Amino acid sequence: MQHAHDTFGNEELGSAIAGGQPEAVLALLEPDQLVAAKERTRFGRRRLSRGVRALLWGLRLYVLFMVALVLFQVIQAVQGAGH
Repeated sequence: MQHAHDTFGNEELGSAIAGGQPEAVLALLEPDQLVAAKERTRFGRRRLSRGVRALLWGLRLYVLFMVALVLFQVIQAVQGAGH
C-alpha cells in the first residue's frame, strides 16, 4: 500500500498546507484520517429568517401547551379513579 508521504514529499505537503489548499491536503490523507477529519468538522448555526423563527417559537409553545394539557388530563383521571 502506497502512503501519501511516499508519493508526495514533505515540502509539497507543507506547501499545500501553507498555501491554503484544502483539496490537496484532503487528497493526501489516509482513509481513516479523512474519516476523522470529517467527524471533527462542525457546521455553524444557520441564520433563520424571522418567519422560521416565529414558526419554531410557535411549535415550542404548542408543545408546552400540549404537555400541560396531558398532565392536567392525567391528574383528572387519577383523581377520578380514586372516588
